[in-house]
Amino acid sequence: MYLSDSGELFAYKCENNNNCPFKVMNGKITDVNFNSHRCGAKKTEMGDSESSGEVRSEEVLALRIKFPTKVPIIIKRYAKEAALPHLDKCKFLVPQEITVSQFQTIIRNRLQLGPNHALYLLVNNRSMVSLSLTLAEVYSEHAGADGFLYITYASQEVFGRA
Repeated sequence: MYLSDSGELFAYKCENNNNCPFKVMNGKITDVNFNSHRCGAKKTEMGDSESSGEVRSEEVLALRIKFPTKVPIIIKRYAKEAALPHLDKCKFLVPQEITVSQFQTIIRNRLQLGPNHALYLLVNNRSMVSLSLTLAEVYSEHAGADGFLYITYASQEVFGRA
């Protein structure tokens, strides 16, 4: 469901899975503090999970038709993670032939992590997959019902503090 500029307040789930008050301004959904929200907060209203899945399924279908060699990924920070920042975007469309290791390097660079931080990628918030697998292999085995591959990132400090 897409919203018009009504200025009304709505309750949405933000990228941190919190219930936040939002309003539509200039065609973008923003929270009442005017911070942009991404992911599911863009299109779906609270409690409307069925249409949320439908919207995402339609989005994936359109993407897969337009870009058949790309894998649609939604990546989020682990809920209890405190050391890593949020990514500037959470939806990625990546070539299916790159490996999980290469994708991890892309995420590491976007987060600007130093060498004293480890970065772990969890598929469906619970499975660590081999870094040598291609994203096409991971997608075929772990894609969500809506067609996105859900990846969670987390860290653990190694080698002490700098």
